[in-house]
Amino acid sequence: MNRLYMYNSAIAVIGLCLFVPAVVSIAAGEYSIPILLLTVGGGGMVSGAIYRSLRDDHEEFNISVGWLLLMIGLACLSVFGTVLSTL
Repeated sequence: MNRLYMYNSAIAVIGLCLFVPAVVSIAAGEYSIPILLLTVGGGGMVSGAIYRSLRDDHEEFNISVGWLLLMIGLACLSVFGTVLSTL
């Protein structure tokens, strides 16, 4: 699979792990500055990852395998933490 799409997918997953719990809190009626910042930050990460996936040239994108695996690992940890915090 293309490294650009894998990298941007990892960024989008991390952004979703920030965005979804914050939106659930807002829907439950909890309003605070950290929740609003999580909503804006998570949504920005997702929209930025989508934009970069559509606009960047995948042939010019260069990232080492180590950094790519680190980002994928961090995305997995983010999903794991989000699942644990919602249970």
